[in-house]
Amino acid sequence: MSTVVENRVDLTLYGCPMHYIKAREAIRSIDIGEQLLFQVNNGDAVDDVLKSLRHDGQRCEISAKETVSTIIKVIKIL
Repeated sequence: MSTVVENRVDLTLYGCPMHYIKAREAIRSIDIGEQLLFQVNNGDAVDDVLKSLRHDGQRCEISAKETVSTIIKVIKIL
C-alpha cells in the first residue's frame, strides 16, 4: 500500500527536459511505495514526463486533467 505525500510538485514553469529532471529529483527524496503528485502543462509535457518516469521504473498515471495542466500521480517503485 502506498503512502501519500501531500506535496504537489509544480512543474509548469519548466520546459523539456527540466520538467523530467525536477520530477526525478523529487522522486529521489521519497521512500519506495510513497507517491507524489506532479502538475505539468498539458500537451507534450504530459507524455514526456509519463514516458520518462515509466522508463525509470516508476508507476505513473494521470490523476486529473485541468484546463491548462494535468496532475500525474507517481508511486516510487525503484
